Amino acid sequence: MMVLKRWLGAFAAVAFLAACSSTEGPTYAELTNITPEVNGSVVWESKVGSGSEGHYSRLTPAIQDDVIYAADRHGLVVAMNAANGNRIWTQRLGGRTGILNRWFRGESARISGITAAGSLLFIGSENGTITALNSDDGEVVWEQKVPGEVLAAPAVGEGRVISHLGSGYIVSLSARTGELQWTHEEEVSLLSLRGVSQPVISSGGVIFGTATGKAVVLLSATGQLAWEERLATPSGATELERLVDIDGSPLVIGGSFYMSAFNGELVSLDLRSGEAVWKQNHGAWRSPVQAGTRIALVNQDSHLLSIDRSNGIELWRNTDLFNRSLTEPAVMGTYLVSGDRFGYVHWFNRTNGRLVGRLELDEDVAIQGAVQVAGENLIVQDANGKIYAISQQAR
Repeated sequence: MMVLKRWLGAFAAVAFLAACSSTEGPTYAELTNITPEVNGSVVWESKVGSGSEGHYSRLTPAIQDDVIYAADRHGLVVAMNAANGNRIWTQRLGGRTGILNRWFRGESARISGITAAGSLLFIGSENGTITALNSDDGEVVWEQKVPGEVLAAPAVGEGRVISHLGSGYIVSLSARTGELQWTHEEEVSLLSLRGVSQPVISSGGVIFGTATGKAVVLLSATGQLAWEERLATPSGATELERLVDIDGSPLVIGGSFYMSAFNGELVSLDLRSGEAVWKQNHGAWRSPVQAGTRIALVNQDSHLLSIDRSNGIELWRNTDLFNRSLTEPAVMGTYLVSGDRFGYVHWFNRTNGRLVGRLELDEDVAIQGAVQVAGENLIVQDANGKIYAISQQAR
């Protein structure tokens, strides 16, 4: 039976919920003066194609061995030297080439995610394909069709490539050949945020969240269900209030992992049994990030939280940038660094959460994917396809 599924862009969903929650006051935080203790500066920048082509996309570069692998949604894939941004190779993926005014640029490959693992680079596409490239020269090694849109970067481990599809399927492919090994199907919701939880492969399990608010662990060898645990239950008067998507990737540390649901809870779960160690009411669609003995989490209101990993106690919360759609933060020294939908990068003091630095990249060009670390620099990709390497200096 065909299931009708309506996608909702995460930015649009958050903005709509914010507008519905109050008829007074600003819908997002305006920037105010800060006392800076860190400066950010652009070391180099490079342009990769046309970016997200006006679509919501969390496409971010993959970084491995001082090489940055980046792509635009249309199908351009490049490898760049992390030190200076110089291109090492270029590959173009996609369908038919352009003809006059129809498909002028050719059919879009609709690239949604990149994962680097050893000698191979794995590319997910909303066209329902996963492609493996040679990471040394960009040549295609194999391509496999899968039963749904690939909306997040594939997970790679234990000789497998595992992808969570928009259709609700989880698929496992051989990393070497692309051969289909197993599939697992999860229920999808009629209304969902535009995204899925990127799986994590750990200790013989495949861990991910669903659009129906559940944390799930499958056996990586067979795809059989090991256990599942509900993080959120739909409630409220409207469909938007009843959203319970888990779009963030689980954070695995030792024998536990951490995951949060939209309109739900942040939960620490035992990896083997699924038993909840603690639960806190922190709804989010971004992934939690490890910051020493703490967890950094951007909740669905774009508040940045620091949480004690052992018990879930909130240590501090910064609300200065509410509804600016902060990305998952990168951990850089004593700071947390996050981008927003207006083209700014922000620095927060890890100890107390104070906003201590700011850098504008390209005015009103959204940063949708997580800020990353490459050596001593931060790497940011914006919606127009610009890649920035940014250094930070204490004042």
